[in-house]
Amino acid sequence: MAFDMIEKFNKYWKVVHGIMAVAVILDPRFKMRLILFYFPEIYGSDAANEIKKVRNFLYELVEEYQSNTNSCASNQFGMSSSTSQTVANNGPEDRLSKFDKWNQSYANNTNASKNELDFYLEEDILPRTQDFDILSWWKTNGLKYPTLQKIARDILAIPMSSVASESAFSTSGRILSPYRSRLHPNTLEALICTQNWIKPKMKDEHQDQDQDKGECKNGDENEDT
Repeated sequence: MAFDMIEKFNKYWKVVHGIMAVAVILDPRFKMRLILFYFPEIYGSDAANEIKKVRNFLYELVEEYQSNTNSCASNQFGMSSSTSQTVANNGPEDRLSKFDKWNQSYANNTNASKNELDFYLEEDILPRTQDFDILSWWKTNGLKYPTLQKIARDILAIPMSSVASESAFSTSGRILSPYRSRLHPNTLEALICTQNWIKPKMKDEHQDQDQDKGECKNGDENEDT
């Protein structure tokens, strides 16, 4: 039973540990320091490799969010500047207008997203307090870390689990197992209902048998006395 629970736990942990690590890093009370502290205990000699995976995953996530932001901003910029360009096509500033666009795109793609994350990680962590509201903190610091705020809004809103712990680590087999995955819905309904009906009846029968045994035992003791 214990081995089955460990196998299922490792299955879910390997799938979601990247997102869970990002959620920890986005907590200004912990950032990367909690990862650096616990990963050696969890992964042992492979901790450095796992920490590198988490760091790379976070940077890729920031770059993805930043690229989506830049694409939306460039579309809005193109729509708003289309009329002004038609008026000032022959002006003296026209020679450097393409440079301005390129410089804005270059700065956003190469420096803004990376520096934003680096600045966040380089800042000291906040003291741990019980009444700390992480959502309010990110709402307040959204101007300072706009990309990280969007990531925090999406990551921190994910529930820890959509499956009840009793169901996730249940040792009883599922009725709809891989070998019975083609059962007709009526058959499956009959099995579930029958199971629910039989269990209480069997429980009552066992209780009656235990009660009868207790009465018989008491009767024998009275006869002996």
